[in-house]
Amino acid sequence: MFKLRKQLLIGVTALSFAAMGMTAQAQVDGGPGRHAPTPEQQAKFAEKMAKRQAKLHDDLKITSAQEPAWQTFIGKIKPVPPTDKPQRPSKEEWAKQTAPERMEHKMEFLKRAESRLADRTAAVKEFYAALTPVQQKVFDDHFKQMEQHRFGHRGGHRGGPDAAP
Repeated sequence: MFKLRKQLLIGVTALSFAAMGMTAQAQVDGGPGRHAPTPEQQAKFAEKMAKRQAKLHDDLKITSAQEPAWQTFIGKIKPVPPTDKPQRPSKEEWAKQTAPERMEHKMEFLKRAESRLADRTAAVKEFYAALTPVQQKVFDDHFKQMEQHRFGHRGGHRGGPDAAP
């Protein structure tokens, strides 16, 4: 069950990134050795995201009747801004925590991630239902390409439906 949940979490998160045309941000909060993205980095990220959204919009050939569903979808799967993310404890704070406190911290992180995943899954399902079968195929293809890009450079995604036995 845990493996399925983990794969589902990874898959839908990846779909969100594909649909939004995003890549994971490596440096988001103020832990040691990390910094908040600079305005230049944020602008570059927003530009890439806008280009990828436009490409997906064009590839799907969104009709004027589907435009409200597209706008709702884009609005619902926006990433959490770095300023709205809870701060991670510093190395010193983490080292002072007991094992149960660390586990509680991890559990809270997973609960927030699962909540975001549930919201994005609902948004994807709602938007997907507004697409024609041809558009659904295009959307599926974009998602598959994004998965291959995200997971392929790390030696492939193991345990997925296309994994070798």
